[in-house]
Amino acid sequence: MNGEIMRLKGLNLRHIVFLFFEVLCVSSTSAQVSHGGMPCPKYLSDVPALRSTASSPYKFERMPAVDEAALLREDSLSGYTNRRFAYKFKVDLGMDNAGKIDYMEDGAKVWRLGITSQGARSLNLIFSEFEIPEQARLFVYSPDRSMILGSFTAENRQPSGILPVAPVEGDSLIVEYVEPAGADFEGRLRVGDVNHDYVGFRSLLDLRHSAECEVDINYNERSNWDQKRSVCLIMINGTHMCTGSLLNNTAEDDAPLVLSASHCLFMDEKEVVDKSMAETSVFFFNYERPYCMTDIKLRGTMEQSVAGATVVACNKQRDMLMCKLSENVPVDYRPYYSGWNATEELTGPFTMIHHPNGDMKKVSVEQDLVYTASFYLNAFLPQSHWRVDRWEVGISEPGSSGSPLFDADKRVVGALSGGSVSISCANRGEDNFYRLYSAWSSPSADSLQLSKHLDPLGSGRLKIDGKEANGGPCIRLSNLRYDDSFYPQGNSTLGYASGHNEFGYLRYAEKFETEGVNKIYGVYFIPFVGKYSETNSVKVSIYSGDEEPTTLLHQQVLKIQNTVYSSKKFNDELIADWASRENYLRLDSVVTAENNFFVVFDLPENAEDKFALFYSGTRWDDRNTAYFYNEGAWHSFRDNPMVKSGSSLAVDVVCQCSATLDRPEALPRKKTSVVRKSSGDLCLLFEEGKGAKEVLIYDVSGRLLEKSRYESDWHALDAPYGVSIVRVVYSDYTETLKIVK
Repeated sequence: MNGEIMRLKGLNLRHIVFLFFEVLCVSSTSAQVSHGGMPCPKYLSDVPALRSTASSPYKFERMPAVDEAALLREDSLSGYTNRRFAYKFKVDLGMDNAGKIDYMEDGAKVWRLGITSQGARSLNLIFSEFEIPEQARLFVYSPDRSMILGSFTAENRQPSGILPVAPVEGDSLIVEYVEPAGADFEGRLRVGDVNHDYVGFRSLLDLRHSAECEVDINYNERSNWDQKRSVCLIMINGTHMCTGSLLNNTAEDDAPLVLSASHCLFMDEKEVVDKSMAETSVFFFNYERPYCMTDIKLRGTMEQSVAGATVVACNKQRDMLMCKLSENVPVDYRPYYSGWNATEELTGPFTMIHHPNGDMKKVSVEQDLVYTASFYLNAFLPQSHWRVDRWEVGISEPGSSGSPLFDADKRVVGALSGGSVSISCANRGEDNFYRLYSAWSSPSADSLQLSKHLDPLGSGRLKIDGKEANGGPCIRLSNLRYDDSFYPQGNSTLGYASGHNEFGYLRYAEKFETEGVNKIYGVYFIPFVGKYSETNSVKVSIYSGDEEPTTLLHQQVLKIQNTVYSSKKFNDELIADWASRENYLRLDSVVTAENNFFVVFDLPENAEDKFALFYSGTRWDDRNTAYFYNEGAWHSFRDNPMVKSGSSLAVDVVCQCSATLDRPEALPRKKTSVVRKSSGDLCLLFEEGKGAKEVLIYDVSGRLLEKSRYESDWHALDAPYGVSIVRVVYSDYTETLKIVK
């Protein structure tokens, strides 16, 4: 791929891109399975501050000019089907020929290398050599440190010694390598590729990169499949995109096997698979719009990724590709290992989950049956594909290649190769998915078939269901409802109801009501305004407590990224593009809280840069989980003069809690009981004479599926198949029950 676009006559191979922007917290990092820590202070013992301006004491390696207009024209030409977002520079930059080495007072060696490419929306690197001792740390960050990736350690090394790094916003970045005195050996680092992003997928002004008829995966309250968490966006070779899906196997051992399409690894214009490109790939999970609210457009987080993989099976004649990630998927990414069906017996409807044009996760639906077909016989064997004639919902686009096709049982039956060149919202043409059946056991070589990898036990099974992680699934616990509206403030002249304001409120808390022991891994949050400051930082804390935050369990500084953005070319204006964006704060360590707990945001006084969170609007039942601190006491948002109603902050947590650990005994049933009728349907029996009560049904990821209000003493429960969490809200107490249908 090397910065060029593949040409395949008459073939629309839909590549998907994973683009990633990482947020680092003080003494904690997020994404690409990094290992904590922070870069050295800007000032070393005798070195002035590191800056990206011409006056910097460090010599920046400057890339040649990029003709972005010519690249965009190329990309728009008919026949150019690979989804490219970056131009590749081949370089050779190491400690022996670039950057500057200094030494700290304790003898630690610090190598800093600046790289700039004028006009880039972001830059990403591929280290062609990455061999460092266990004691060393590598960081990649923007010159103003608004985005910091790392640390990367010896644990990130792949057998090939290649390390791909996710994009850093803006047209400049710094590489910093810190090697303590007395390390086991002198590290060897070499930057081989610098990739110049000329598209700007994370721009403020363009939240949609896919067609208007594409549908968000969270388009309604019942679309939240567990299977969506298996689908990932893949950044290949720093320049191109594809989609993949994490699959279960008969050993059910959480092996990180990702199914995609072999043509994703085609090199340049040649139809030749380059397996080494898997090692240059970055796999992004959970890149999706988090809620289906229509009043604002929320951008999903791209802060959960794994770098590098090896090819375990590849069959070019069937377009089949299976990779094994270089590391296991962390539990707080909430990985789901999708099931599969390698038979010829399929039941519709059929669903494709994908990242068209590198956009947030979308869903396409075919209500009719698919059928066996031949596709692009110049490359693929006859009758090796399933064909979708016309999508009823959504379409496919460049960037969708490798995306899974699910049957009615939510099992993967194939992955996307391509379809009609003219496919569009107005012309929903055909799409073709290579069949798992055709790539299962023929030919006999392990590297050319799926069976040896998906059925390592040799069980002979051709169907298997999906599964959560063996250690017990994490859920995303949320108090927000699918029909909530978001608001940034109560009065524009007084400041922000959930942030800096004229009343002087500087502490805000979101309450999570649980029963049992909770292991908390991270916090999702959506700010309306805010900016990181090294001297006046926002702090995030976890408190235990029944009705208010009581005991401090954990605290760390909140670090939010900023973006340099221009629709045409680079400029020096910093814009907080995390506004209306979901962010993920990975905690320094797992926090254990029993029963109710709170997430607290502490704001700095007299901050030059204001901070505020989104919060939900007025609710019919006045339910409240949001609190503010004033005059030495915590108060409900019902008492907030700019809100005056029950509300919830746009704050979710990732945790393993009693409701997710298959421990029904940990969920006491006080008054409500579940009855299974002879038909198999479920009914809720409420406490008699309690009057009106609210019933909330959640899936295991913590998303609200349905809410209803009842006066009667029983209710026929319309719960989805699988595990659900039911919360019954009486006037004076709340119950939580786990049900399995």
